[in-house]
Amino acid sequence: MPHLMPELIPQQQTMSDFDTLLQTSVNRYEDILALFEAINHDRGDNTPSTFDSSGTEILQMQEKAALADQELIAILKEMEPTFSAHLSSHPLMDRRQKLMQQILTHNRSFLSVINNIKSLLAHDIKAIQGGRTALNGYRQSTSSQNGGILNHVR
Repeated sequence: MPHLMPELIPQQQTMSDFDTLLQTSVNRYEDILALFEAINHDRGDNTPSTFDSSGTEILQMQEKAALADQELIAILKEMEPTFSAHLSSHPLMDRRQKLMQQILTHNRSFLSVINNIKSLLAHDIKAIQGGRTALNGYRQSTSSQNGGILNHVR
């Protein structure tokens, strides 16, 4: 019996570290989800610059979550297979999985909105360029040596 005790202590420490890291991961994903939900509720105030800053903030949060997840993976690799298999039913793992699914849904919606904005901006730029071309054509075709129409309007 005394021989088993030293073996259990590292495993218990690993489980404790795992629980701590898993809670950190869940917290990071909850923060990301909260930001996505805030973006969805502020639809009227969302401008391209707002989306840009929100996107940057989301990326920074995702990088932090990825770091926590890398540490989780490292601990899982150290654990015995029976313990790591048991962790799939861990309540925080289930919460983390649900959060990640919600984030994926919001991310797709966010991407769709951004693509729509890009499309509208591209259309506006094309219309502006077309208007410039039309004005340039008008100036060239209506001006004459005695001042032209545009000079008389000024």
